[in-house]
Amino acid sequence: MGAQLPNKSVSDRIIESATILFAVKGYEGVSVKELTQTAEVNSALISYYFGGKKELYSHILSTQLAILESIVNKMPQKMLAPPEKICCFAQQLIAAHNQYPYLIRLVMVEIINPTNCYQSIVKKTIVKINYFLRDCIQQGIDTGVFKAEVDPAVAAIALVGLINFFFLAVPLSQELSAGKEANNCIEQSIKHYLQGISTTG
Repeated sequence: MGAQLPNKSVSDRIIESATILFAVKGYEGVSVKELTQTAEVNSALISYYFGGKKELYSHILSTQLAILESIVNKMPQKMLAPPEKICCFAQQLIAAHNQYPYLIRLVMVEIINPTNCYQSIVKKTIVKINYFLRDCIQQGIDTGVFKAEVDPAVAAIALVGLINFFFLAVPLSQELSAGKEANNCIEQSIKHYLQGISTTG
């Protein structure tokens, strides 16, 4: 994991190390001993700052998922056409993944091997994002921008999956896209996606 920077607070060091470990190994795959060794702290400090491993994991998931939830909460209040609204959402999701590279791994680990945090933290946020996108797509259908035969629920899942794939498998996605820069590939993919569901595509 590399040496910890000396100017970071103890809690920040714990969070940074634990985020990487939990994202790579999942909750059950990480021991308190490994957490303390990686963060270069003793186990008492994990209990002191967070209450224990379980509470630390819950804190990290809550913080990371709040980033996703804020994308929907901070969407422009002004009226945007459905395609522009979807593009705005996609740009913010891309920015979040670039800034927090372990976010998607934490989500996927919970989906594959759910803990007690899945229903209360992870699924809640996923459902909120899904309904937001479904509403956008339905608005597009109602206004004749998107094809009537488009299923909003399926189209919403497809859009998020399209974006998340690039960040979940960065080396592979770059190889499959002939080494093109990830963000450019995602933007092109979203453009093709919108063309596919658009009545003018």
